[in-house]
Amino acid sequence: MKIKYLDGNRFLKAFKSGAELVSARKHHLNEINLFPIPDSDTGNNMSFTLKNTALKVNPDNSIYNILQSISDNAIESARGNSGLILAQFFSGLFEKVTKKNKINTKDFGKAVKETVPYLYNTIDNPQEGTMISVIRDWSEKMNEYGKDVDDFILLFNKSMETALNSLEDTKTQLEILRKNDTVDAGAQGFIYFLEGMIDYWKNPDNSNINLSEIAKDDVLEEEKITVSPSKLEYRYCTEIFMVANESAAQIKSILHDVGDSLIVASSSEKMRIHIHTDKPDYIVSILRNKGQIIDQKVDDMQRQSEIVYNKKDEIALVTDSIADIPQRILDKYQIHVIPLNLVIDGINFLDKLTISPDYFYEYVKEAENFPSSSQPTVNYIYQNLKELVKHYESILIISVSEALSGTAKAFKEANKKVKNELEEQINISFIDSKLNSGAQGLLVQKAAELIDDGYNIAEITDIIKNYRKNSNIFVNVNTIDYMVKGGRVSQMKGFFARLFNLKPIISLDDNGDGIIWDKAFSRKSVNKKILNKIKELQKENNLKKYNVVHADAEEKAEELAAKIEEKIGFGPEYIMNISSVTALNSGKDAIAVGYLAK
Repeated sequence: MKIKYLDGNRFLKAFKSGAELVSARKHHLNEINLFPIPDSDTGNNMSFTLKNTALKVNPDNSIYNILQSISDNAIESARGNSGLILAQFFSGLFEKVTKKNKINTKDFGKAVKETVPYLYNTIDNPQEGTMISVIRDWSEKMNEYGKDVDDFILLFNKSMETALNSLEDTKTQLEILRKNDTVDAGAQGFIYFLEGMIDYWKNPDNSNINLSEIAKDDVLEEEKITVSPSKLEYRYCTEIFMVANESAAQIKSILHDVGDSLIVASSSEKMRIHIHTDKPDYIVSILRNKGQIIDQKVDDMQRQSEIVYNKKDEIALVTDSIADIPQRILDKYQIHVIPLNLVIDGINFLDKLTISPDYFYEYVKEAENFPSSSQPTVNYIYQNLKELVKHYESILIISVSEALSGTAKAFKEANKKVKNELEEQINISFIDSKLNSGAQGLLVQKAAELIDDGYNIAEITDIIKNYRKNSNIFVNVNTIDYMVKGGRVSQMKGFFARLFNLKPIISLDDNGDGIIWDKAFSRKSVNKKILNKIKELQKENNLKKYNVVHADAEEKAEELAAKIEEKIGFGPEYIMNISSVTALNSGKDAIAVGYLAK
């Protein structure tokens, strides 16, 4: 069968076939993913980008309309470095195709070649030996052959020879690929996509594409690559999807010096920014004034790399961002943290990732409406757990108190979903900490120490539940207004507290619900009562660990920690700023003592 013209529907069906093949081979792409960093997600990102794009595009006879829809939806669906490059390729292709219902090989080849400069301009520092090299070499042959070949099957087949040679060349163009004798994962993914398109055109009657189901992996004989990753230049892969008030070139110029792997892909009014950085919160602070942020995504590339190439234990420890634990402890034990969401004037921030105390209080001051928080979605947790299942024998989840947040319920539902889908059972243990903030952090730290000491998951679960019974937190708030606004304290109690200038001591009951444990007429008196409680625990020989956490009140926290150390003879595990979600309820200047007791 000869294909002289591509209309919209013929191109869309081939696109879907290409997406299916990439999805079927995504685990192989993950295994050979070494550049720009070995985080084993290129296959996931390319598959997600292509399949979600295909699902959103409705059939249409016009090639112009189909490319426009693919362009718009690919920018929205794009994930990761490779996904954004693909999205920008289709956005550029749409820009170069004239408004026609169908296109011939000559015009298509010309449009593909003219897309390449557009693609290079999107990337801040294009690296040869990657997907863009293969696209460039392939597009040049498409343009060359398209002038004489009037059959799309033949055109793609002839150009594929060049694409495969270009793919093989990637083995020698980048040091890490040369060292491991492998091709670039993104480039290989693009080859799979082209092969899927060709396969559909050759066998249109035998194609049975169902994008609502996950394609089963083809059996590939390639050996899994073993590498020793070098230290990452930047830790977080950060992506922002937005409607920007400035051009892609302007945004790229603004972000040029604040990270690497910068890609700014745009279509119509929407834009997706991809950057590797150590400060996702800083990136968002810049972009929130450059338009309307629609979505945010942050991946911890260091943790992704560790679980594949440098895993400490066979038990994955998972908690949420309410648990206040310093990064040094999270890194020491490779603890996985699921962020809660904080919504400020319609922008959904990721707690401890795209929002931190450095910016939170300023945002609240400027906000038109009082912010709100929400638990991570079941699907977000599910996707994270599903990835951990591939690398660990067991998973231990310790959540914020279920009485305080729907996060615990979301964890349980995601856990159930993962178990229902697994052919082989994995031991996933869930613990409702019945705690929050610093107290939850100490409980998670204890679990990490037990994992490190070699205890099995059943033993750890029993020990942690025993500690949970006698651990708590006492909070000295500067104002009760935040708790009233957030619904943690009733309007009536807030009224009387303000009327009599009472300073409440906030704690948790046996069920993990917030209570006013005691009260005083000054914050100094509140600290004395907290100090007496800690001394009492120490006298009974029950106190094992404590910390002091605060809401942008480091000096006061250090003063309280010094007094406690003077009285009981040992210092806190750590002093740190609380999460922005917790600060939303405690208010600025709050300080708290969390403790672990046996």
